[in-house]
Amino acid sequence: MKRAFSKTLIALIVVLVVALSVGAYLYFAGTAVKKPAKKTVVIYASLSEMTSAEPSTEFSNSIAWMAVVYEPLLYYDPLNNVFIPALAESYEHDPSGLVWTFHLRKNAVFHDGTPVTAQAVKFSIERTISLGQGAAFIWDPVESIETPDNYTVVFHLKYQAPLDAIASSGYGAYIFSPNVVKYAKASNSTDPKITDWFNAGNDAGSGPYRLVKWDPQNEVVLEKFTDWWGWKDPTYPLKSDKAPDVFIIKIVKDTVTQERLVRSGDIQIAQRVPLEDVENLKNDPNLRVVMKPSFQNLLLFFNTRKPPLDNVLVRRAIAHAIPYEQIVKIAVNGQAKVASGPIPHGMWGHFDNFTYTYDLDLAKKLLTEAGYPNGINRTLVLTYTAGDIYEQRTAELIKSSLGQIGINVEIRPMSWQEQWALAQSGWNNSQAAQDLFMMYWWPTYITPYDFLFNLFDSSSKSFDLCYYNNSEFEKIINNAHQLEGIDRARSLELYYEAQKILYNDVPAIALWDSIDVKVARANIGGLDKATNPAYTTVVFPQALSVEG
Repeated sequence: MKRAFSKTLIALIVVLVVALSVGAYLYFAGTAVKKPAKKTVVIYASLSEMTSAEPSTEFSNSIAWMAVVYEPLLYYDPLNNVFIPALAESYEHDPSGLVWTFHLRKNAVFHDGTPVTAQAVKFSIERTISLGQGAAFIWDPVESIETPDNYTVVFHLKYQAPLDAIASSGYGAYIFSPNVVKYAKASNSTDPKITDWFNAGNDAGSGPYRLVKWDPQNEVVLEKFTDWWGWKDPTYPLKSDKAPDVFIIKIVKDTVTQERLVRSGDIQIAQRVPLEDVENLKNDPNLRVVMKPSFQNLLLFFNTRKPPLDNVLVRRAIAHAIPYEQIVKIAVNGQAKVASGPIPHGMWGHFDNFTYTYDLDLAKKLLTEAGYPNGINRTLVLTYTAGDIYEQRTAELIKSSLGQIGINVEIRPMSWQEQWALAQSGWNNSQAAQDLFMMYWWPTYITPYDFLFNLFDSSSKSFDLCYYNNSEFEKIINNAHQLEGIDRARSLELYYEAQKILYNDVPAIALWDSIDVKVARANIGGLDKATNPAYTTVVFPQALSVEG
């Protein structure tokens, strides 16, 4: 027993000596063993909750993260009118404009490690077309897709169309791994099991970040995908060597709270802050303010199937009773432009002569002609997204002004999901739905057709929340869309005619066109490069530079 104890004691002494020696070596050597580098984290506050994780059908707020996890064939920079390679390195079309060929980069892989191939592009786009939801309409010109080899995709069109613009869309153009059929244990590409698999928080993209946490009401967490092709390309413009390792989109449904959090450093980027504070924020050395053009606008939709708003004279009266200049000055502190038609300033297809004059006498006259000389005998319900201070202020100014012509308005703040559900119910029961619906719109891709079709075509029931139906209007915009690829001038003439119809029928009113204002901590560089009006609400973290 003594011998056993002695051996044990000697062994313990040896272990202790070795441990002390190693510790001393690490202490004096310093650089012999390095601790793992701490991951850099950027938190971006979003005003709205996310909507879905399904890349084929998503058509709302989830663009904020989906455009980072998934990639299209191209990106578009509307401010410089240039296309930027994404999964496609180059492309061309034949003289007829009916055959477009895209050449894929050969070093792109999906997050599951499989290569991005022509077959994957064909699979993704054909699935989106087959599901026919969300932004699937963008692919209407496509008749067939061929894949002559693993890295060449050939599109055959039914009519000439700007397929480069379509392929750069912020919705409906994402490419994902065909392995989703296997992962979801689905029978085919349109099996609902795949949608369930995506909405369970799984991703199959190829973008610079991968989805690691899906909590759409609170936060979405993205982590850098180290095998993204862009990190390895020293010439690629839309990336930074100091991009964050982790990018979190945190739901903060109040602009005042967003400002407080970015000031304290609890978030690094605020999507929106009270606009009256912008000048003061510019003077804070701990912050930086980035202001850019935006193609987002705020619209007020009328329930055109519910009395008295089924009467065009009543809608015109309201259009002339809205104090547009005052709304821009007070509601958004001058950080916007009074809208002129549904197409925002700066986008092709915008015209400057579709603004309604603010004229209460004319509004009262129109109400009298409509049979309401003493005003409307019931209260109209106006819904807006709770927590959006700009929508709230706009609604309050509209309520106040309409009260002067005998129209009483109840302002009803609702969560986006509640507001959306109520508005969708209007297709089956328009009398139970809201009277007035306030909502932002931003482009799917840069074309007037996107605004005009989605918001006012009766076949687009998702967002035609004025329940408008005008066959002449629909014929004109469809003709204009088909002419975009061959006769831009004639297409523009038709888009003007279509907007003139809307101006006279007043199914909705564009109130103001946004200016994009984002506030970041001073150590966050590259925010200007990381934002793009073609992809509203998106901050591309791969272009950010985290200092210190």
